[in-house]
Amino acid sequence: MNSNYKRYKMLVFDLDGTLLNSSHEISFLTLEVLLTLEKDFKIIIATGRRLSEVRNIRNQLKKNNINENYLVTANGAEVFLQENLIFRHTMNYGLVKEILKIHTGNVDVNLYTFDTWYSNSDVKSPIMKHFIRDLGLNAIVRDLTKLDVDSVSKIVYYCDDLTTLNKLNNDIRNKDFQDIRVFFSSKDLLEVTNINADKYNAIKNIAFLERIPLCDVIAFGDNNNDYEMLKNLGKGVLMKNANEFLKIHLANNEITRFSNNEDGVARFLIDFFGLNIKY
Repeated sequence: MNSNYKRYKMLVFDLDGTLLNSSHEISFLTLEVLLTLEKDFKIIIATGRRLSEVRNIRNQLKKNNINENYLVTANGAEVFLQENLIFRHTMNYGLVKEILKIHTGNVDVNLYTFDTWYSNSDVKSPIMKHFIRDLGLNAIVRDLTKLDVDSVSKIVYYCDDLTTLNKLNNDIRNKDFQDIRVFFSSKDLLEVTNINADKYNAIKNIAFLERIPLCDVIAFGDNNNDYEMLKNLGKGVLMKNANEFLKIHLANNEITRFSNNEDGVARFLIDFFGLNIKY
């Protein structure tokens, strides 16, 4: 272990494309590294997934005696401490219905409340199919403008035609809705959340509670929904497989030498902290 080990206090990990491989699992090497670091660092998961969608990941960590401390879900819309909700940022359903008036064409639309997933059609997104197939989750197919809800955590649009999804992104932005964030969480998923629902804002709140300076936090990510935390925390590390937007706009940030399918996070941490773990 080296001086870097003593300098930093908190580690923040995105899941899909970062801590997880393409099989949606944490590798044995990554688990070994996390277990080594767990006693001296606050380990935070910061994901676009909802709480129910990380159940298998949390079970894998728990089985290996790794405590993930806080959990940031829905891209910062919700923050949990040991399954207890401590922060939540939502959109009023009236505002959501106004957003839904924008013509979407051949785009799947999903709404998420705190504990329910609604969709306007049968699910086609590969990652959402994983949630259904492997986690036993299901979307309720409904007219999304006629739900009996007060608030929504996020809207997620899916389309494999990226031109169509980019047009929708521009159409929503051009309406100048107040107090929302519009961003891509992957190339085929466009999301809308409360303006304060952001991974970086969530980590700021957690760091404040733990009295850890932001300069003592390391974050790892691969996509646009990680941009703010990678830009503003003490050390933002891009994955080798990160998208071009991040690599262009965060050109001064360090990049892992290996991808998420090559234990990129684990190998970076072994080298950066001088851990006595072989790979």
